[in-house]
Amino acid sequence: MKTRTHLRPLTLSAILLALTTLASAQKPARTAAPERAMLRGAQGEYLLEDGRTLKVHVGAHRLGVSVDARPLETWRAESAALLVSPDGLRRVRLYRNGDGMVDRIAFETDRAR
Repeated sequence: MKTRTHLRPLTLSAILLALTTLASAQKPARTAAPERAMLRGAQGEYLLEDGRTLKVHVGAHRLGVSVDARPLETWRAESAALLVSPDGLRRVRLYRNGDGMVDRIAFETDRAR
């Protein structure tokens, strides 16, 4: 009889832990859609400080960035505020205003080592 009374609280704890783990595993799927919507707000052409033009295109499954009328390259979104080139040496930081619209951008580059 003692085994049964000790087993029941342990089982309830295991179920609670499993449900908590399942709920936390599903959170990234819910946040992916709002981030994609915020990225779509960044779509357009931007003038860089050095006079070059940066173009951002956000599709359903692809994020493209072009500098000075070059062909679009497929970049990846680290977050809704940071885009990274395939080689990891170039980044576009998106700065948003209070309404969530892109106010300005910063184009950063690293030298190859």
